Amino acid sequence: MQKKLPRWAIWYVLAPLGLVLCLEGFTRMNPFAALWWMVRYPLSLLFAFGLMAAVCTLPALCRSTKSHNLWLWAMAFLCCLYGMVNHYKLVFRLEPILLTDVTQIRDAVEVATLGFGINWVLIGIVIALLIAALVLLLHSKGKPVRRHFWLPVLGVLLMVWLVSICKFSLLSRHNATDMNEQAKKNGSLFTLIAMDKYRTSLMNIDYHQKDVEAAYTRLMKAAPEENPEAVKPNIILVLAESFTDEAILGRHLNLTQPLMPYYQSLLAECRHGLIYVPKAGGGTSESEFEVLSALRSKYALNPYSIGLPPIRSTADILTDKGYTATALHWHVGVFYNRYNNLRMQGFDSFHTLDTSCYPYERIGSYVTDEAHFDSVMEHLKLTEEQDFIFCLTMQNHGGYTYFDFREKYGAPTPFTNQFSPTTEKVAANFCYLLTETDKALEKWIEELRTFEEPTVVIFYSDHLAPLGTDVLNEIGLPTSGEEAHRVPYFIWSNDGSIQPGETDLYAYQLSPYVLNLLGLCDDPFFAYVESLRQQGITSDETYDLLSYDALFGQQYAYQLGGHEPVSPNYQVGGSMEITGIDALALGEKVCVRPRLGSLYQAYTLYVNDKPIQGNLMPVSDRPFTLTCVMQDASGKEYNRSQTLHFDSTDDLLATAGPLDCNTLMLSELTYFHVKSNAAKQTTTWATTEPIGQWAHTALASHEGLWQQTGTGRIGKPLEYGIDSEGRLWVTIPNAAMPELTTENVQRYLKENQAMLYLLDQ
Repeated sequence: MQKKLPRWAIWYVLAPLGLVLCLEGFTRMNPFAALWWMVRYPLSLLFAFGLMAAVCTLPALCRSTKSHNLWLWAMAFLCCLYGMVNHYKLVFRLEPILLTDVTQIRDAVEVATLGFGINWVLIGIVIALLIAALVLLLHSKGKPVRRHFWLPVLGVLLMVWLVSICKFSLLSRHNATDMNEQAKKNGSLFTLIAMDKYRTSLMNIDYHQKDVEAAYTRLMKAAPEENPEAVKPNIILVLAESFTDEAILGRHLNLTQPLMPYYQSLLAECRHGLIYVPKAGGGTSESEFEVLSALRSKYALNPYSIGLPPIRSTADILTDKGYTATALHWHVGVFYNRYNNLRMQGFDSFHTLDTSCYPYERIGSYVTDEAHFDSVMEHLKLTEEQDFIFCLTMQNHGGYTYFDFREKYGAPTPFTNQFSPTTEKVAANFCYLLTETDKALEKWIEELRTFEEPTVVIFYSDHLAPLGTDVLNEIGLPTSGEEAHRVPYFIWSNDGSIQPGETDLYAYQLSPYVLNLLGLCDDPFFAYVESLRQQGITSDETYDLLSYDALFGQQYAYQLGGHEPVSPNYQVGGSMEITGIDALALGEKVCVRPRLGSLYQAYTLYVNDKPIQGNLMPVSDRPFTLTCVMQDASGKEYNRSQTLHFDSTDDLLATAGPLDCNTLMLSELTYFHVKSNAAKQTTTWATTEPIGQWAHTALASHEGLWQQTGTGRIGKPLEYGIDSEGRLWVTIPNAAMPELTTENVQRYLKENQAMLYLLDQ
């Protein structure tokens, strides 16, 4: 009879190896690739094995094998979950999970819904198997075992020792910032710990107030004086999401047609080149932070994740010179905590889809570059003083598999390479997005040529497009090394003040470089960064000291220089003031449309401090108040207007202007079935013909006011929405539908006198 393996061999050898295999197997989504990694990098395996073995000693405090097995199950579950999340982060952002990612869990959940080709079926199968294993364990009988207090002590000591020696120099000399390569060679756990220790080591600075003040005093004396005669142009800083140069892409694709002919011709009259960004394939906020602040993100890894203190930035420097600093980003604004982080950098206002109800045109899931550039022009024309506008585009953001643009928009396949179907679709989609950016650039730049105010455009990419590692590898685009961190930029002026030429930069050097070209670089720190660039110096003790003082210290330099970066006038969505009221009596209700500073400023109308739906309020002979509140879907308040007081709705109608309100009787439209909700209590229907895009609407019926919501979430009774193609979606209770036919939908809407009010387009 063959003897069984001793318990210690199962628990302290096979179990840790199994946990490492779960972690690295799911990270690579291939158990054989994980086994090959174990063979090829034995020291990396030994480190991960040691950590897992140390963890496996902790249940020795328990008396039952059942407790031991449940602990092992919990660790296997965590390793599988960690590995899967790690895999998708590596695929789409070219970096593994980091300790600072705990501050971005909400962002990660939002990103998971953006069409990144996540294999939910596999995830579901793994979770189902783990749940089945848990059920079996819970119903099993545990055998008593002896406690060993000394084993957990040894395990903890082993963990402490392994963490203490975990440095990149221990296993490789590879570039510490190239985390994609680190994770491949050194494993996920080693990279997680070593990267945080590397980040912490950069902040080991001999920090004293007198040294900071002495250093900043030297910089103030060396900084050029402000030239009162210098021309102060409008400055537009465009972060072009995932943009790349056709020259870069053309090295790997056999292109059959030019993708960006206007962009290529424009470079001849621009200062242009490549900038080195801190991340490859992701990390927009790091590139954004470096360009705005002239600080390097390596000190905090992801500075926006820590929550910025007040930071001297391009926005703050220019507002000190009389500029209005505006940030535009036609996407959800909560990502990277930008509402607070941009405030901390001196912006006067930040505009997002949360703050606007304008029906922006989209390509795929995102607002077009053309719509972003049109918004820039609108803001330029609204102000008399000089503008600094930071525009973050979204059109070219991944994923790239949620639509096939060749089918949806008639996009071509502009290359002859023979790729797998997925790679071909992704590459064709990305090429199409670049051509749309080129068209938008042409329209915008040509409009700026005739714009009467001198204007400078700085256009740069944030990182390599997150096409996915499999796609990038098949195309041949780099995923690690110097080349993976180089992205294009250009600087152009409509008055010819920027001379053409080619200069390569680091991202943190871009703003000081631009301000120097314009004769506006008199800030001591920015001027010092530019002087270091001109000398070719990228490592400097004074720079490190002042960076630490700004990000983690007491900001002695700011106090000495009298800098207060946070704008006292900062407002999310801009100034929110009711300048008038338009109203229309509709039987027992009054339709109210406040006139705000911006026609398309998002708001919820509050009557007597309570929100109302659809701008429709009941007729009343009692006094009431009206307030416009800007808030997100969860009810979090961003901004609010002043409060207006009225004696009655008659008083409101007497003082209000006429409201131009179109109406649609919904029973006169035709519909097709879209979906049923999970409980099959309601069905959702959409109009066969679009009704157009409207900023403000209200839908009322005999059943009351309907709730407007996004069509992706619609499904509850009395909900409606308008999709990106202008089709109206409505939810109908199944109890009112003998059969799912458009005739029954029309009958239900007619019986309830459902009316859509279109307040403005």
